[in-house]
Amino acid sequence: MDALLVVHFLTRPFGDNHSLGTSISDCLELINERWVLEMSHELREGNKCMDHLANLAQDLALGVVLPHTPPMSILSLLQ
Repeated sequence: MDALLVVHFLTRPFGDNHSLGTSISDCLELINERWVLEMSHELREGNKCMDHLANLAQDLALGVVLPHTPPMSILSLLQ
């Protein structure tokens, strides 16, 4: 799903029968937990590291992955 679409879902009202309603509600519930955050859309050309990580994530199984070191393929972008 495109990141701009996600920002749209999380910052605008949605119908009760929306197909992603449960997921959107769960996200909004987490967002409303006294966190201070700002949602915005960054063009992938503006953030090459995040774009690279998002592309790597396409090949992973569902779930949370917390790497302890950056993937070797991103090191040139970090320098």
